[in-house]
Amino acid sequence: MAEEPIQKELDALKADIAQLRKDISGLTAAVKEVASQKASSTKENAQQRVQGAWEDIERKLDEVLNQGQATVGDIEDRITQHPAGSMLTAFGLGFIIAKLMDIGGRH
Repeated sequence: MAEEPIQKELDALKADIAQLRKDISGLTAAVKEVASQKASSTKENAQQRVQGAWEDIERKLDEVLNQGQATVGDIEDRITQHPAGSMLTAFGLGFIIAKLMDIGGRH
């Protein structure tokens, strides 16, 4: 007869342990779901930031290209307006560069 209350308590303990296992399993599934959602959200945010950064880079490259084209156009205009001065400048720079290269070649 003394075994009967102990058996009831043991059965109740087993039921509680089974319920704890179910609860832990449910919590584990919930944590996995939250982690998956957070990872997905983080991935989307990162993709948006990369896309935004890429658009900024493209915009800046376009600006640099436009500035370069404007500068080349300005130089072409100056050369057209002053052809003799441009020729003398080019000759002088070429002469200086040639002298500098010649000095480096002599020992």
